Amino acid sequence: MDADTRQSGAITFPCRSQNAQGHPVTMSISRFLGHAVLKFSDSVSDSSDSVRANHRLPIEQIRESLQAILLDCKDMRTQRVIYKINIALTPADLWLLRSDLHLCIAKVHGQAEATARLNSVIGVFEGWLPARLLTPV
Repeated sequence: MDADTRQSGAITFPCRSQNAQGHPVTMSISRFLGHAVLKFSDSVSDSSDSVRANHRLPIEQIRESLQAILLDCKDMRTQRVIYKINIALTPADLWLLRSDLHLCIAKVHGQAEATARLNSVIGVFEGWLPARLLTPV
């Protein structure tokens, strides 16, 4: 067994070390739970994506943007969605809440307003998700 790995049963967990490219290799609880965790170098495919990756908003600002579009929605479903926003671990988890956000806003203001609000926050995900996913509703 290598000095940089620890073995637990049949699963080998990498310890914090440097791989061949010089990037730190880290164990993530979300990977253990089954979420796909990509290394930064794997998630960036070309130079335009790498430029976008340098201008990522912090996850807290993404949360605030999503909560802001729900500000005038006060029902119980909205409170559950706000809770989900607060416990989301990654921007990808927040991106997957779009249908819940749309439902809450559409219930109060209609589908057109819900679509407009969701499209207004697409930009906060730039650099976190592949450009092909950042399409308007």
